[in-house]
Amino acid sequence: MVLFDALFAFAGLYLILKGSEWVTDAVSVVAHRLRTTNVAVGLLVVSLLLSLPELAISISSILKGHPGIGLGVALGSVIVNLGLIVGLAAVSNGLRVPRHVVTRDGIFMLVATLVASILVLEGGGLGRTDGFILLLLFIPYVVNIYEQEKQIALVEQHKEAQTISKTLRFMGKLGVGDLEVKSGPLIMLVGVLMLLAGSELFTNALISVSGTLALPELLVGLTLGALGPSIPNLAAALQAARRGYDELVVSETIGSNVFTLLITLGLISVIQPVAVDIKTALVTMPALVFITLVFFYYLSKGAFSRNAGKLLLLLYVLAVAAEYLVRW
Repeated sequence: MVLFDALFAFAGLYLILKGSEWVTDAVSVVAHRLRTTNVAVGLLVVSLLLSLPELAISISSILKGHPGIGLGVALGSVIVNLGLIVGLAAVSNGLRVPRHVVTRDGIFMLVATLVASILVLEGGGLGRTDGFILLLLFIPYVVNIYEQEKQIALVEQHKEAQTISKTLRFMGKLGVGDLEVKSGPLIMLVGVLMLLAGSELFTNALISVSGTLALPELLVGLTLGALGPSIPNLAAALQAARRGYDELVVSETIGSNVFTLLITLGLISVIQPVAVDIKTALVTMPALVFITLVFFYYLSKGAFSRNAGKLLLLLYVLAVAAEYLVRW
């Protein structure tokens, strides 16, 4: 049974990643044709790209009546991004961060984390009103991105646009040449169908693993559910760090987290209110807030040394270990 679950999980994960790749390629081509070499739309497109698999899995879990897995995938992906992905990238080569990434993205990610955590803890979960609050909070984030773009010089805008292109290329979304690798509504439709089919397979596998091994659903979502879709992001981040594209690793991770905290959590709680248990309140949410604060501390200093990366990795391992100790 576990072997079949693993096969279904791999098949679902492949369809999710390939489907999100095709969808993003189509969106990227549209953005390019609209002359959005500007930073704002590019950043939002990349945030969508990096968060699309987690969004699909979380919504599929909620619709199947397993909100614990959906919530776990959303919260777990944030911890994976900060602890595992940024941590390993920093250990690999160290990371330097431009000041505007702190003021434009970092502060908002910190605010989004604190707001989401307060909403979860205050009401013992996320209700529909909480979901709408999170979704509405994404609007000032978009406005902030556009306003920040107006304030940076044209040379900096072109530099950031190139960074965004590199991000998509590292993620395997674009070819070496122009943006004509995949385009058109048919490719986008096929991509969406693959994404939906993959989400069904992967979610069913997570549900089955939870039942077979008698693991709490939230634990499965926080660990396996969050880690699986993040593997390509991790590979891309390590490649980018080795080539010296430090800003790419940090800024896109932050954008992905903001999208997950506000859009993914917002949507799943609007679809179906999600309750949290005392273990989530005492372990998961404090771990999420603490690793975010540590990340923001180094972000505000403008650099992640190898030691900072080791600390983030240690916090990720401790967070996962704590989840298993208190839930299994």
